[in-house]
Amino acid sequence: MAGEHKVRVLNNDFFKLRKHQTQLQDRKMRVRRVRRRRITVIVLITAIVTVVLGYQIINTNLMANSLNSQTQTAKEKLNGVTDEQSNLKQKVKRLNEQDYLEKMIREKYYYSKKGETIYSFPNNKSNSSVDGK
Repeated sequence: MAGEHKVRVLNNDFFKLRKHQTQLQDRKMRVRRVRRRRITVIVLITAIVTVVLGYQIINTNLMANSLNSQTQTAKEKLNGVTDEQSNLKQKVKRLNEQDYLEKMIREKYYYSKKGETIYSFPNNKSNSSVDGK
């Protein structure tokens, strides 16, 4: 009998009210804990979704910038090739002209007409005059 409690709880209004208040406080504490857990879970899920979507947006912007720079480089290359093609077409057109072809062959390869003498000077830049540069 040493471990037995000899205290007996009275079943009056005071103890009933105290027991009821204790139960209400316990219930409020459980509700607060549940709400805190829910808020924590919602905040964590929102943070995770925000981070994932932010990463996707940043990654998409980086890819778009990369593609734009590749497109710009390709356009510049295309313009260069187009200019070169037009220059080559002009050269072909000029090579089809008899006068230009004769002049170019005479200056570049030192061909001469019958009875004509060609003199070559050290600082002669005859190739540049033929090419039109």
